[in-house]
Amino acid sequence: MKRIVIDARGTVCPKPLILTRKQLQETPPAETFVLLVDNDTSKENVERFLSDNRIMFQTSRQGDTSSILITKPLEELDHPEAEDFCRPAGGLSGRHVYCFTGDQMGSGPAELGQILIQACINTIREVEPRPAALVFYNSGVRLTTDDSPVLQALQALEKSGVSILVCGTCANFFQIKEQVSVGSISNMYTILETLSRAGHVISP
Repeated sequence: MKRIVIDARGTVCPKPLILTRKQLQETPPAETFVLLVDNDTSKENVERFLSDNRIMFQTSRQGDTSSILITKPLEELDHPEAEDFCRPAGGLSGRHVYCFTGDQMGSGPAELGQILIQACINTIREVEPRPAALVFYNSGVRLTTDDSPVLQALQALEKSGVSILVCGTCANFFQIKEQVSVGSISNMYTILETLSRAGHVISP
């Protein structure tokens, strides 16, 4: 019997978690399936969801792709709300967090502000230590869409282990939720929790 493979590469949280939960509902007990993800945030969130629900899994990696072999448990899930696991893993305490509240930097001309915000995000990759997380809300969420001039820089930061949180309410307000292509769609509780645990909050 051919093993089912769920390809969640190129998607952001909570999509990999939702696909995992959906496949768990459809898979017979004790049967297995494979989930493919290509960023560390999604991998860690899925692994935390599986661990907290006492679900057996085994992770392997080839290049940027992590393959998670998942075995459907015999019992019901302890924590079935997969979206609740769409948050950064531990380890934020004491580290700095960047908070982006707009799609430009400063209060001068818009064209200059856009140039500055691009330079800022592109430079974060070069600065040590790297931040624990980047948080985007209000019009800052526009920087995370598929046509963002800093999308590649943000994707590189995420793959290096930097958590990226995108305000879901804001993405809905600007009607761009389907265009968000990096990070995790998040809520105010998780955003405030992340900011509260940070050693320093930097707002460019």
